[in-house]
Amino acid sequence: MVLFVGELLADMITDESFESAEHFVMKVGGSPGNIARYLSLLGKKAGVLSRVGSDIIGKRIIDNLSRCSVDVSYIQRDDTNGTTLVFVQKAELSPDFFVIRGADRFLEYPGDDVFNDVEYLHFSCWPFTTQPVSKTADKILEWALEKKIRIAFDPNCRDKLFSCGKVQREKIMDVLKSVEVSKPSLDDSIALFGDVDYEFDDKVRYYIDRYHEFGVKNVVLTAGKYGAFASDGGRIVPIPSDAKKIVDSTGAGDGFWAGMYYGLLENKTFIESCIIGSKIAGYILGFVGADVPMNITILNEN
Repeated sequence: MVLFVGELLADMITDESFESAEHFVMKVGGSPGNIARYLSLLGKKAGVLSRVGSDIIGKRIIDNLSRCSVDVSYIQRDDTNGTTLVFVQKAELSPDFFVIRGADRFLEYPGDDVFNDVEYLHFSCWPFTTQPVSKTADKILEWALEKKIRIAFDPNCRDKLFSCGKVQREKIMDVLKSVEVSKPSLDDSIALFGDVDYEFDDKVRYYIDRYHEFGVKNVVLTAGKYGAFASDGGRIVPIPSDAKKIVDSTGAGDGFWAGMYYGLLENKTFIESCIIGSKIAGYILGFVGADVPMNITILNEN
């Protein structure tokens, strides 16, 4: 089983400027929930450890995950704080977002039995960005390491997520020391380590080496149209995009994670698992939004 620790939320999306927007479309999810849903649809056990408000949005999120056979027994309900909201401005010339942090900030330690049957514990960046949830995440991480559970980390860190308004690099670097699997994007890496004036191939190698230096065993760095680059510490292998057509990128990164976990749970090598991840990501790119039909037969399609 893979247990996902992180944000469950609702995206409030507009094509207009925030200053004048009157219409928003609500999409429920959050990256940990998306990955868990895809992985469950691929036939593997997945659960989510998170906290939502005791409101209709929280109920909708839980119901959506339950329909896909995701274990929702560790999702907490908060009677005081509402479900976290992310407002997204998709205006072509000025994309932007802001977050109203709600229940996800107040995740409580669930008890030691949460780790029963867990093979991978997946953290998003969100639990490490603000208090009091950061203390809870630290405790969960510490206990999981004592139980010899493999740790995965999605370093999708942006300044706006941190309570101080800036990525707390020391905190994230400390987390990386315990990580077996990570899938940063090129943008994530620039946010963490700063930009470097290198040729593209050298830039990829530089960032992958930095993750390894901080203790990450397996790294796959995604780079949009250039595909992904996977490293098990001994070699860097290009993983080409498997997309047949590109309609919308929403959910593709989460799909890559799900495919990669599918491979790892099937005892594939890290490189082989990344190829499966690319296949799932490519499939999702052919749909609008993250809520796509999926089952195991996708892996057999050419």
